[in-house]
Formats: sequence, structure tokens, C-alpha cells
Amino acid sequence: MASHVLADRYRLLEPIGHGGMGTVWRAEDELLHRHVAIKEVRVAPDLDPDKRDELIARTMREARICAGLSTHPGIVTIHDVVREGGRPWIVMELVSGRGLDQVVAEEGPLSPRRTAEIGRQIFAALDSAHRAGVVHRDVKPANVMLLPDGRAMLSDFGIAVSDSEDKLTLTGRLPGSPGYVAPERLRHNMMSPAADVWSLGATLYFAVEGRSAFERPTNAGRLTAALESPPDPPRRAGPLRPVLNGMLQPDPEHRLGGDALDSALAGVVSGAGPEDATPTQLDVSGALPQAPAPDRAPRPLGSAPLGHSTPMSVAGLAPARLDRRGWTRVLASLLLGLITLIAAPLLVEYLSSVLIDDDPAPSPSAESTAADHANALKEAPPLPEGFVEHTGGGFRVAAPGDWSAAQEADGLRISAPDSSQDLLLSRVDLAGATPVEHLRSLEAEYAAKPGFRSITLEEVDHPAGEAARWTFESAESGVPRMCSGLLVADGQGGAAMVVYSADPDRWEQEAQTRQAALDSLRRAA
Repeated sequence: MASHVLADRYRLLEPIGHGGMGTVWRAEDELLHRHVAIKEVRVAPDLDPDKRDELIARTMREARICAGLSTHPGIVTIHDVVREGGRPWIVMELVSGRGLDQVVAEEGPLSPRRTAEIGRQIFAALDSAHRAGVVHRDVKPANVMLLPDGRAMLSDFGIAVSDSEDKLTLTGRLPGSPGYVAPERLRHNMMSPAADVWSLGATLYFAVEGRSAFERPTNAGRLTAALESPPDPPRRAGPLRPVLNGMLQPDPEHRLGGDALDSALAGVVSGAGPEDATPTQLDVSGALPQAPAPDRAPRPLGSAPLGHSTPMSVAGLAPARLDRRGWTRVLASLLLGLITLIAAPLLVEYLSSVLIDDDPAPSPSAESTAADHANALKEAPPLPEGFVEHTGGGFRVAAPGDWSAAQEADGLRISAPDSSQDLLLSRVDLAGATPVEHLRSLEAEYAAKPGFRSITLEEVDHPAGEAARWTFESAESGVPRMCSGLLVADGQGGAAMVVYSADPDRWEQEAQTRQAALDSLRRAA
């Protein structure tokens, strides 16, 4: 699509980023002779018309929200919205910068002083949004852009909500990123400025420590930790530590914020330490404030493309104690396979939205449509005698009739009565990779694990399309286990994963059970 011209004005040059709703392009404004960023909203060709309308409305909402906030120097400026091909394209200012996640991944943790500088700038941007009646709801390292001149900017208001435009987001889903979603949002879906402050605190913790304050092997673990545990004690934060503690208070009414937060961050920047990091009550009892955003002087061009996110490597997945099912748990964790029924209903909805995006971008290389994949996934061979089907997270898999099923944090687990065999059904985000590429990246991560040995990893035929199968053995925590996983792309940017695990002495004798179970993976009707 490069060199395509939109509205006889904007020439697309090259893709520079990808967000949850599409691709961000570097483009040339041929009228004003300047470079801009343009967000292309991808719509699956088979998408239900109502869903298509909702997606377009959501995009327009993002543009309206950002346009109303762009007088602040820390928030992206929207130049234009172009309609072409029945969908909108958002034209934004372009800046040379990197995401905070990318900076930390490439250069390591930041100093407390630099982290506090970033915190003040992003908090000022959030404060401007809050005064305009908007909460961001997805403050995280990937949405904090660092510019060469030292400025920090907040990007991607794609899931922000305004008190006057909330109908599209108040539908039971709980958007955000695990480890950066405030506890009150997980419990009650309470949206307030205080929730953004908590997310900013988690983001600053990451900046200075180089890891999440609630780092766990799985998304479910990170969410549970944010709900039930204090942040991991920081080791590098120094004078910033009491500020982080104040921002990450679980009770929003006692969370550090407002002038007290700005003063505390300013104290770290000046080298005097936080002047007062005592949590200060925030008003979260009513609707978002209605005061207009203060007038600001025009700022130089420069902003991050909406939706830009650069992958980040976070070393050191916490090695939790593993039982005989541990390797299938770890595999599902790294695959982000969360089909879970945690008690809090909002948390269940959130985990589902993490796994299965409402508007996933179609794979540009797929020859068949998402509908073709979905239909193929539904067509399963006849069940072997004595097998029964189990459903979880929109998929189904079969197992012997005497096996028991239970929802766990990592997915739907179906276990033999003696626990010598089990299945784990999960949902995976391929992040642009093919199934075999995704599994090979995991194979490389596992290579140094004690007792781990990869046996086979190969592409396999599957009626749904691209698929890969991985067989390996492990002796984690001294417990030997054989595992075989089948990863099947669904044509919508994700995949279904089923992992069979067994004691080594049952591996050969249960070959038919293993094959039948793996072959039964299909989408639920």
C-alpha cells in the first residue's frame, strides 16, 4: 500500500507501528509539505456490519478525544480524519521518539531522577485530560514516548473514556494491560483519575526497576498480584520509592495525587527527595470533572503515533514451584493462554478481552478469510468411543469420559483421575508470528531450563490452516514430564493451543489417547 495517496493529499510511505486496531504509517502531507503519522484502521472483510460500525465509531471517538486534548504539549495532536474505503484514517503529527518499554529494553532501567522527570510530564498530560473529563485507562510503558529533546509524551487514547461518550466502552469489558490496571478497576470497573495515577505509578516503577511491580509468569498472576499483593519492593528507586508507594496505594481514596504528587516528583528531580509522599485523598466519588482544559501555548510538532507499541524483553520469569503439570502451565503462560474463570466477573471479562480482541486485524498473508478458519475449526472428526467434549474460552477439545475439567488461571485443564495425564486448553496471541515461529521463540527460551529437551517442533497440516506441533520433555522441580502441544492459527491474529502432558511411563501406551485429544481441537459452535 506504500505510495498510496489518501484524499489527494496524504501519501503513505512506510509502516512504522502496529496497534490493536491497525497499522500506523509514516506519510507525507503533499499540501503542507510535512511528514505525518496516519493510523489505518483495519476491518476484517467478514466483520458483522454492527461490529464494523462500532469499530468505526470507536475510531472516531479516539480522534475526537485526542483532538480535544491536543493543546497540551504532552498529548498527541490530531491534524485530520480522512474517510476512504468506508473507514476512517486518523492523521496525526509525527515525532522521532521511542516507547519507554523500548528504551528500558535497550538501555536498561532509568535513574530515579529521569524517571521522576518523565512522571511529572506524563502526570501533567493526564491532569489535562482529567480536567477535560477524560480518563486514559491504558497508561503503560509502551504508551509513554520519549523524545530526543527530553520530552515525554502520552500516546494512544484508543480506549480512553469521556463522561459524555462512554457508551461504546461501558459494555462489561475491562480494557487495559495486566500489571498496569488499578485494583478498583479489576474489582468494580471503577474509572477515575486515581486509576490513571495508579497505572502511571506502575509505569514509573517499571522505568526505574526495569520490571513490572507485579511481575508474574502469567497475565492471570499479574492481575491477581495487583488485586491482592503490595508491589514488589523496589531496589533501584532510591528517593522515588515513597512516591511509588504512594501512587500504588490499593485504596484510591488514599492514593497520592494532585499537587502532592507533582511536588513529590519535583523533589526527586531537584535532588531534594520527595517533599511529601504521604498519600492524599483524591475525589473519585462522582462523575469526572467538567472543568475545561486550561489554555496552553502552541508546542513544536512532535508526537507518538497512536497505537505504537514496541515489543519489550523482560528478563526473569518468576520460577514458581511446579508440580507435574508445571511445564504445561509455563508453556501456556508464555503463550498468554488465559481462558480463566476467576471469581470476580469483571476480571473474567477482562481476561477474555486480553485473549480475544473484539476487532482483531486479519492476517494480510492469509488467503482464506477469518470465516473460513472459523468454519474449519468447527468441523471435528468423530469422537473416539468413551471421549467427551469440553468447552472453554470459545474452543472445545475432547478427552476420556472419566477425566475431570476445571478452569485454572492458565486455561481449561482436563485431568486423568490419577493425574498421570492432562490437557490444557488456552488462547494465544501470535503477535504477527506464524505458529511455528511462535513455538520456536519459546523453544529458545526453554533451552537453558534444567532437564528440558526439545524433541520435535514442526509445521503440521490442520483443516483450519497454519499449525505447528511441539513435543518436549522436562524435569522441572525434579518431576519428569512429557509434553506435546498443538498450536492452530485462527486467521484473526490469534491461535488456539492444546497441550497434552503425561508421566514418561504413560507416554507410549497412551499414544492413541494423546493423538485423539490433540486432533479434537476445534472452535465451539
